[in-house]
Amino acid sequence: MFFSFLMFSAIITKEGDVFTDELLKFIKSITVSLLATHFILRAYIKKHNKNSQSSLKIYSVAIIFTAIVATLTGVAWGLAFGEAEKSYLSVEYVLMNISVYLVLYSLWAALYLAITSNRERIQLRRQLRDQELSSLMNQINPHFLFNSLNTIRGMIYEDKDKSAELVTKLSTLFRYNLSTDTKAHTSLGAELKICEHYLAIEEIRLGDRLKVNFSVSKESESAKIPTMCLLTLIENAIKHGIANLQKGGTVTLVSKVEHNKLLIEVNNPYQEDLVKSGTKVGLKNLKQRIELIFGTQGKLTQQSSGNTFSVSLSLPFEIS
Repeated sequence: MFFSFLMFSAIITKEGDVFTDELLKFIKSITVSLLATHFILRAYIKKHNKNSQSSLKIYSVAIIFTAIVATLTGVAWGLAFGEAEKSYLSVEYVLMNISVYLVLYSLWAALYLAITSNRERIQLRRQLRDQELSSLMNQINPHFLFNSLNTIRGMIYEDKDKSAELVTKLSTLFRYNLSTDTKAHTSLGAELKICEHYLAIEEIRLGDRLKVNFSVSKESESAKIPTMCLLTLIENAIKHGIANLQKGGTVTLVSKVEHNKLLIEVNNPYQEDLVKSGTKVGLKNLKQRIELIFGTQGKLTQQSSGNTFSVSLSLPFEIS
C-alpha cells in the first residue's frame, strides 16, 4: 500500500489533476501489489517455512518468483490498456520492472520476517509460560493432599471418629475441586469457598486452638488471583504457625483494593524455634505463579516481626 501510494503521488500532474490512464495505472499497481504480496509471496513463504529448508532460500525464491509474476502481469496490462507505441515486450522494460519489484518485495519480505519473528517469539514465551504454569499447578494438589493425609494420620490413633470425619471433609474438598475446571487463576470470592472446606478439616484437628479472623472487602471478592492462592497462605499459617503453638492462635486475613491494586495480608503467631524445616513448596510455588501471571506488577513479600509472621500480596486489580 505504501509503495502504491508513492507511485500514485508521482503521477499527479502539475495542475493537480489525475488523468484517466494514470488512474488506471494506479489501480493496476495497487491491485498487483496486494495480490502478489498476499496470495503469492506470503502464501509461498508460509507454505515452505513449515519444512526444514533454509529461510534465505525460501525468501529468495519467493521474491524472485513474485517479481516475475508481477512483471508479466504488468506486461499483459500494458498490452491490453497501455500506450500503443510503447514496447511492453522489450528486454529493457521487462528487466526494469523485475528490478523494481525485486527491491519492493525484498523490503516487504524483510518487514514481514521482522513481524512474524517477533510474533513467534511472543507465542513461544506464552507457550513456555503456560507450560510452566501447568507444571506448577500440578504441584498444588499433591502438596496439599500430602499435608492433609499427614493430618489424618496423626488423628487415627487419637480419635477414630474425628479421623473418619476428616476423611469425609477431605473428600468433600476434592469433590469441589474436581467439579471446577483447572485454571491458572480464579476470583478471590471463589477461593474463599475452598478455604472454608480446608478450615473445616483443620478445626476438627486443632479444635479451640485455631481461630480465624477474615476481613474481606466486597470489592476485592471479584478480584483475579492465582488458583489456590489464599489456601496456600492459610495452610502455611496453620502448618508453620498455629499447629506448633500449645495455645494455638488466630489467623488473620485482610483483603482490600487501593489505587487499582488488590492487597492481601495474612498474619499468624509463630515461634521460630518450633518451625520445622521443609521444602516450603507452597510459598515458592505461589511466588512463581504470581510472576508468570502478573509479571513485575505482582509481588509477594514475607516478614517476621517478634512472634508474628506476615505474608503480603500486591496484585493488579483485575475482575476475574
